[in-house]
Amino acid sequence: MKLRSLVVCLFAVRLAAPFLMADDAPAAAAPAAAPAVAPAAGGEEKETELEGKMHTMGKAFRKLKKQVADPTQNAASLELVATMQAAVTESAGLTPAKTEDIPDADKAKFIADYKAGLDDMQNLLSKLKDALAAGKNDDAVKIVAEIGDQQKKSHKEFRKPKKD
Repeated sequence: MKLRSLVVCLFAVRLAAPFLMADDAPAAAAPAAAPAVAPAAGGEEKETELEGKMHTMGKAFRKLKKQVADPTQNAASLELVATMQAAVTESAGLTPAKTEDIPDADKAKFIADYKAGLDDMQNLLSKLKDALAAGKNDDAVKIVAEIGDQQKKSHKEFRKPKKD
């Protein structure tokens, strides 16, 4: 009986929380309408498609770094590598937002360098996939470090600086 009371109480608090935290908002204002307006008024830049792909890749890479040394995690690690490879492949058809800031005379070289960087990343991911498939986790750890270095170098060169 005590558990049922607790569950009902927690459910009631969960339902009432948006109304209890309202800042003198009119009662007629719908709580669901506020989030749709807030991002537009905040002036925050929208994430580009390329940033979305890179976010997916970064999330997989963070997980991979934690588990790559563990041979029992090789199957999961291979799935993460496949996710990263797909993100790199999809990114090849996109251009970095920083391209807009590059003078017209240098844009072709900038984009060629960007695509070469993606090719380098794809090669490193292929090496990592082979090492994991062969159970060579010590080699895989070294390749992950190389991927991290490649990522830092590429972000410095191709990522548009964030506005603070």
